[in-house]
Amino acid sequence: MRQLTTFRNQFDFQSIRWKDMIRWFPGHMHKGMKDLEQSLPRVDGIIEIHDARIPHSGRNPQFYQRLIAGHKPHILILNKSDMADPKYLNKSIEYIQTEQPNVQVVQTSLTTIDLKEMTKMFGHLLQQIVEMPRYSRSSKSEYNIIVCGIPNVGKSTFINKLRNLFANKSSCEQVGANPGVTRTMSEKVKISNRPKVYIRDSPGILEPRLKSADESFRLLLTNSIPIQQRQLSDIIADYGLFLLNKYGKQREYMKYCELDRPTDDIVTLLLSLAKIKHCTQIYGDKRGYDLTGTALHFVNELNKGTFGRITFDQDILDAREEGKFSDATLFKTNSGQMRKSI
Repeated sequence: MRQLTTFRNQFDFQSIRWKDMIRWFPGHMHKGMKDLEQSLPRVDGIIEIHDARIPHSGRNPQFYQRLIAGHKPHILILNKSDMADPKYLNKSIEYIQTEQPNVQVVQTSLTTIDLKEMTKMFGHLLQQIVEMPRYSRSSKSEYNIIVCGIPNVGKSTFINKLRNLFANKSSCEQVGANPGVTRTMSEKVKISNRPKVYIRDSPGILEPRLKSADESFRLLLTNSIPIQQRQLSDIIADYGLFLLNKYGKQREYMKYCELDRPTDDIVTLLLSLAKIKHCTQIYGDKRGYDLTGTALHFVNELNKGTFGRITFDQDILDAREEGKFSDATLFKTNSGQMRKSI
């Protein structure tokens, strides 16, 4: 009889200096927040885009506190919902609206969204904007919308989609696979003539201090934070394996890595995957398996959805639904200190 695999109950962050691995609040993020604040009097609506797989992790409460706070029409688009666990899509909306009751939350995939869905989504926001009094800009006939959110969640893709669908023009915003492509507030892009509507992109903005190690690693797995030290990719891959086991996704990685049983050992998984992908390199005068490159490949495949649809914040949504955690506990840091949410 095959022995059942025992999985870890928690990931050991204490043995690694995870804060040294993740130092990414570049100067353009600080400037981007200041630019957003300064442009607020001229803004009529705000579109925030986030990754549906991490409805909690990475969302910057300063967006709501300093930029929105209920004074501007605001829509939150949870992109990549086709890659999130379908059982947690409604839970994600409920979780967000518990924190921000007035926000309209829409789940979609911006890579496959069609004209009908885009028109419905954008039309609802535009209706709110047109109907809301504009005391400081009542004489203006144009409307300005800003798109904001954390890095690499689809902001530029969304603007290009709007431009293609409504203005019948080619893409104008640079799109990249790596976070941080947009580094400054973009020029206004006209997407509608009647009424005149302009939209602007903004640089991806994270919190200056991330709430916990778990949150930081989930941002790494979804490519909202770049992996800056290649040699640490095996640790990030190990955390990905930990979550796959925790959320019952063993079958998916077993098939891809050609394993006959689940494993809680990242080296076992990487060795098997390196053999399949022929991932090798020269060590001195010998050729051996490149486990670092294999780990990067594994993390990339996890982000692409190769191992099935997964909501990385599943544990937070479950805990909130079961009433096990208060708001403060949900935002507990690795040092044990509490940080207040929105």
